[in-house]
Amino acid sequence: MRKTIFATILVLALICTACANFYQVFQVAGYEKYTADNHGMRYEDGDCIITYDFWRNHGTLSFDLYNKSNQTMHIYLGESFIINNKHAKDFEQLKVTDRNQNFSDKIVSIPPGAFRHFTCPEIRHNIFEFCNIEVCPSPDLIQISEFTKDDSPLNFGMFLTYTLGQNESKKMVKNNFYVNQVVNYHKRNFEQTHDDTLRICNEEEVIEIQDLRSPDKFFIEY
Repeated sequence: MRKTIFATILVLALICTACANFYQVFQVAGYEKYTADNHGMRYEDGDCIITYDFWRNHGTLSFDLYNKSNQTMHIYLGESFIINNKHAKDFEQLKVTDRNQNFSDKIVSIPPGAFRHFTCPEIRHNIFEFCNIEVCPSPDLIQISEFTKDDSPLNFGMFLTYTLGQNESKKMVKNNFYVNQVVNYHKRNFEQTHDDTLRICNEEEVIEIQDLRSPDKFFIEY
């Protein structure tokens, strides 16, 4: 009996050791219209520009909110929400901050032509396991799971309530996203890089960029 227990523990330990340094990478798409480049994934309407960069371990829904109107924008934290697979929590509950600096009031104001940063919780804590992709793939094996809005395993987003200037009529903006692709990568594939050129003043500097890095993706290391 003791030998059997020891053998079981040994097998589990070997599995855990063998399946280390892997990464599940999520591709994100939006329900609304967004533009994306190396600097971020952006939503824009008549009043504001909202910029996201999801790329981080476990993802981040943090964003910059730019007030493009000619009036002060007032954000109501108790009536603004983060939504994750239909589970909604308001900004006050989640203790949303400005780069780890707590907001001192329940209403956050942004003057015209300025922005504020909102630091939000992680998007996803644990990896998904799918029947059609290996959890611990070899470097030579890259399997892709693709999804639509209707069958995506993860839908998330942000809902803001705000007013402009002295107008007491509240307005709302919704940004909704879903995962449309999941890939498990061996560490060797995940860490692949390429060289790019960055121009600073009149000088060019070669920088190393991770191949997979993109503001409309995030990952979970496991």
